[in-house]
Amino acid sequence: MKRLASLALVFALVTPLVTFAPVEAEAATSVATLQSKLRARGFYRGPIDGVMGAQTQQAVMAFRKEIGATRTYSWSDSLLDELNNYARPWVPYRLNPAPNRVEINLTRQVMYLFIGGTYAQVFPISSGNGEPYTNSFGSFVNANTPTGNFTIQRHVKGEKISYLGSLWNPWYFTGGYAIHGSSSVPAFPASHGCVRLTMWDSNWLESRLNVGMSVHVWREPSGAGPTLSPGGALGVGGSTGCLNGDCDRVAFNDRSGRFYFWDQITHNPAIMPMFYGVPNDHPFSGDWDGNGDDTLGLYRRSDGYVYLRNTNTQGIADITFFFGNPGDIPIAGDFDGDGVDTVSIYRPSEQRFYIINQLGANGGGLGAAEFSFVFGDRGDVPFVGDFDGDGTDSVGLHRPSTGQVYLKNSLTGGLADIQFTFGNPGDKMVAGDWDGDGVDTVAVYRPRWGVLFIKNSHAGGAANGAFDVGYLESVVSLSG
Repeated sequence: MKRLASLALVFALVTPLVTFAPVEAEAATSVATLQSKLRARGFYRGPIDGVMGAQTQQAVMAFRKEIGATRTYSWSDSLLDELNNYARPWVPYRLNPAPNRVEINLTRQVMYLFIGGTYAQVFPISSGNGEPYTNSFGSFVNANTPTGNFTIQRHVKGEKISYLGSLWNPWYFTGGYAIHGSSSVPAFPASHGCVRLTMWDSNWLESRLNVGMSVHVWREPSGAGPTLSPGGALGVGGSTGCLNGDCDRVAFNDRSGRFYFWDQITHNPAIMPMFYGVPNDHPFSGDWDGNGDDTLGLYRRSDGYVYLRNTNTQGIADITFFFGNPGDIPIAGDFDGDGVDTVSIYRPSEQRFYIINQLGANGGGLGAAEFSFVFGDRGDVPFVGDFDGDGTDSVGLHRPSTGQVYLKNSLTGGLADIQFTFGNPGDKMVAGDWDGDGVDTVAVYRPRWGVLFIKNSHAGGAANGAFDVGYLESVVSLSG
């Protein structure tokens, strides 16, 4: 009898008895077509057989979880655009991540498999439900899945019986917590802390996970989400970047005060991380000592001070001075062609630029502006560049609500000299010489996608290059 009971349990594990909801009547897409689309985007790993069985329905559930739709097992053609446009999941930015790794999103209750540095598959999961239970030591604990960065420590192939029940193909990533197959993978957290997969997904992963593989477990921050773009492709590629080596560089920053310097605009740059400043500092860059290299500057809104470094290394500011009014936006550039960048301001409340051709002295303030003019509308965001290649900088504005770009070739108000549309709402704009021709053009960093799009001309339309940089906060350009 014991052997028969054990065989029955194994059979239940391999062939789970799970009841799924029927297909919604409004779905006109054929099941085979749906399976093909789900497979192409990494949600389905079964046969294209035209049968809306358990495996297909769990793939639908995974997709619904991923895009934040109602968690049901049935398909609706109202989701077809999202499926066609699905490009990739949101994951936290990682410097030099392992190319083959597992990312577990407890918020959406899905797991991502990365192969060769690119997301390959999305799996529905069920993690810890947070309820109290008695552990193996007889103590009451809550059933939480641990978050953090782990590696797979050990593996058991097939069935593993624990004091809490049966685990199928468990991959242990910390202590007794494992990624494992289960006959019950509901839409919500239901485990004692392990990460449950469907039985077929567990079997599919058997040859694709390994001891020592990185496992990252996290909760998604507010405002994040998967990337949806026309055709399901980002268009990452195009230009290989700077060909002659005499181009501007970029530095990205996160919300913790860490900067990531790209040594060149290419698809495989060397990246140098560095802490500078505190969260919520406003970053910019300039050549403060005339040596030909741009270095970082920060404007601290809390105290109204500018902090400038003469090297891109960690440390205290070399130059500090009081600056502006609350709400001012700092800009930096060489506005008089003397080879030294200075810090000026854009006052959004007046839509007015104040251009100053000297740096403040340590501990002091700035003098009167040499140039003052009105340009733009409320909500516009300023940036600086040499847009005509004459050796002096002028100003530009980006209108985030529409993606419109307005460029001036002189320090005067009035109409823009050049106007075009580039980017999407929410993009962060920056200007630099991306192709080494001596003229600054624009680029936009799209935080939601983690992609930098560059233009090599003052025109709208498609980007000349797109570079996958990770999910960060904003970007500054660096000459020299």
